[in-house]
Amino acid sequence: MPFFSIIIPTYNRARLLERTLASVFTQEFTDYEVLVVDDGSTDDTEDVLARHSGRVRVLRQQNQGQGVARNLAIQHAVGTYAVFLDSDDLWFPWTLSTYLQAIDMYVSPSVVMGTVASFGREEELASVSQEPFRAWAFTDYLASAPEPFIRTACVIAVRLEALRRVGGFTARRIASEDHDLLFRLGTEPGFVWMQAPIVVGYRQHDHSSSRSLEQSHQGLRFQLEQEQGGHYPGGASRRRDRLTLILRGVRHVTRWLTEHGRPDLAMDLYRRSLGAHLEVPRWRYLLGFPPWMMAASLRHLRR
Repeated sequence: MPFFSIIIPTYNRARLLERTLASVFTQEFTDYEVLVVDDGSTDDTEDVLARHSGRVRVLRQQNQGQGVARNLAIQHAVGTYAVFLDSDDLWFPWTLSTYLQAIDMYVSPSVVMGTVASFGREEELASVSQEPFRAWAFTDYLASAPEPFIRTACVIAVRLEALRRVGGFTARRIASEDHDLLFRLGTEPGFVWMQAPIVVGYRQHDHSSSRSLEQSHQGLRFQLEQEQGGHYPGGASRRRDRLTLILRGVRHVTRWLTEHGRPDLAMDLYRRSLGAHLEVPRWRYLLGFPPWMMAASLRHLRR
């Protein structure tokens, strides 16, 4: 059995997928399997995957979104840890060995999260080097709530048994489905955040799923609803940790929505999170966001 199951969902990214796979095949640590889920692609994805026959396990489904695609791979994976990689992102040769170092050092934590370097052109990653290992360990994911680092599924390794225990990803087509998963993994024992070295090159382009305004709104709305319905673990004693993480996302997304011309969606999230923000409380945001939103909306209209 391989130690890592590398899970790559893809949809109509044949050219980028080729580069992503190339970054996997240069890994220093080689005890892994690669599962690519073709989420109903209509481009040359099938041809790309055929060229890597024998090195990649290919799963196919009708187009249902990243969450369902990842869940299909989780069902078929046989590794001890699942590692998620988006089909437009890149790894460095030390990526898997760095995850392994954290797993060994901190005695098999449930979740390990790394750090990304954003790029538009691949040449920009030339300056990224393998810095000395630095990491922070927590009793579980929720305990990391005070730390404001970037959290996303493209930089996590998760014990496969824990993934299956919490049911994997939501099937909804929303942004931040990875944050929802992390909340459901929130009390699984052991969480490590690796500050260095950087382990993922995160490609920024117009087709990145995180850039969908409505899906971003729906993702945060879903998290608020899940919290309100008591669907996340930890009970009342961990509510502040959960709210710290959820509301940090709300504040970021409401500003982003406003700056991109959707103050209606921003205000909807503001209203839905009002009670939670009062509970924490976050007075600066509560009092400052409405007038800031109005001013930002006027600036957007004048462009």
